[in-house]
Amino acid sequence: MAFGERLLLCVGASRATLGHWRGNRLSACETFASDEDGLKRFTQAIEAQRRLPIQALVDAVEEDYRTELLPHATGRERSGMVQRRLRQLYRTSPYHAAVLQGREGDRRDDRYLFAALTNAELFLPWAEAIEEAGVAFAGLYLLPLVMPSLAERLGIDRAPTLLVTPTASGLRQSFIEDGLLRVSRLTPLARNPARDAVDPGATSLLVEEVGNTRLYLEALKLRGRDDPLSVTLVDIDDRLAPAAAALESQGSNTHCTRVPAATLAHELPLSLSMLAATPDALALTLLGLRPPRVNLAPAQSMRRFRVLSTQRSLYAATGLIGVVGMTFALANVWQTHQLTAQAQAQHVETTRWQERYMAVTREFPPAPAPLPALQATVDAARTIAVQTRTPERAFAVVSSALEARPEIALRKLTWRLGDPITETDPQRTAGPRTGTAQGTGGRVESVAIDAEIGGFAGDLRAAIASIEGFAQRLRDDPRVQAVSIARLPLNVNPTSSLSGNTRERTEQGGGATFRLLVQLRGSAP
Repeated sequence: MAFGERLLLCVGASRATLGHWRGNRLSACETFASDEDGLKRFTQAIEAQRRLPIQALVDAVEEDYRTELLPHATGRERSGMVQRRLRQLYRTSPYHAAVLQGREGDRRDDRYLFAALTNAELFLPWAEAIEEAGVAFAGLYLLPLVMPSLAERLGIDRAPTLLVTPTASGLRQSFIEDGLLRVSRLTPLARNPARDAVDPGATSLLVEEVGNTRLYLEALKLRGRDDPLSVTLVDIDDRLAPAAAALESQGSNTHCTRVPAATLAHELPLSLSMLAATPDALALTLLGLRPPRVNLAPAQSMRRFRVLSTQRSLYAATGLIGVVGMTFALANVWQTHQLTAQAQAQHVETTRWQERYMAVTREFPPAPAPLPALQATVDAARTIAVQTRTPERAFAVVSSALEARPEIALRKLTWRLGDPITETDPQRTAGPRTGTAQGTGGRVESVAIDAEIGGFAGDLRAAIASIEGFAQRLRDDPRVQAVSIARLPLNVNPTSSLSGNTRERTEQGGGATFRLLVQLRGSAP
């Protein structure tokens, strides 16, 4: 969960410091001795702030750090392998954990940092007090695990660096490389009884312990004998300048940098007065800013914190839902207001137009007939307009056929809508699509075509063939229902008498007249 206001505890061998983290900084600190009276006062202090979770740091020599390579694995297989290794390494302490730091080697094995508080009795009284007070326990960490965060803020987290920090329990030396903690040592030092700080007389011991740590790094093969070593000395009370000078003068392969208290106060949300009150203020501030990944607390001891985290998550989700719901409600109210205003404006506009309409209609002249009669007249006109049929389609059919037969000249065209046009001439003959709509009782569209063969020279056979071709052209039109030849240039009825002079006809050069009856498809409404 994202930590907010909470209690921070730093436990040492002889005392503990309780801090109140609020507003992203340490607001107050109180120190308790590791005796019965101190534990009683500690219990009363945390009971008064039972609603806040608590996180704890342990600064003691009874700690262990190991870097080991394990075969690469994922999921449950990795978790089971790490837990088995933790039980093998730390059988007597429940406070242990491991963190994956990367992969290395030809097989790309996983590199783990195993850490543990080997003396569980050191923290057990404080854990019992936290449980008795009913405070949610959020985690237990070793103090060196917050030192990479300090190195990062000081800009020395990438190069191999020995970070030396005086604490309430002694001299803490943490070797950091590539932003990761490799090893750490705590050496108890004599302290000034008048002030909670390292006695200046302990300078020689500090220099000696840095030398011992260098030998320890060489034994672990973390540094070579001739490799340069960067030492950063955190001077929380500005009394370690002689020690920094002594370390710098040891040789060309040792470089020492002193970080004064003013620099700490500038880089961290930590006041000089708070740092002067207790050295643990530095570690508690680092814990408040970023808790380490390696949490040594057993799962059973954190049950109250999990419940508290769930409650806070539910409260946050409920609050978010409430805010979203309120936002939608306000949006709906605003939209309703807008729609109501628009409806009122439209109502006013409608009323205004109705008044204008009534004013205009009052100026109209008197109607020539009653309103029902006018309505009936309009309806009749609309019906007539719908049922009206023009000869446009018939003209188009005849024009298309005439265009294909240029030797035929149109003399007369008769169009009718209703009963079909008939011809009582006995010489009428019918083609393949003969017949009319007589006797069907429907209204049909029919056309009578009176035409002649232009330039007729007496060849009746050719004239009749041309007429038949013209009639067939009309039959092929999909808009035509039937075509009949009503009259030919020559009466071929055997009962009729033949008269006339073919020689005279030929000489006259007249045309051969004929008549066709055409019925179009579709009936009129």
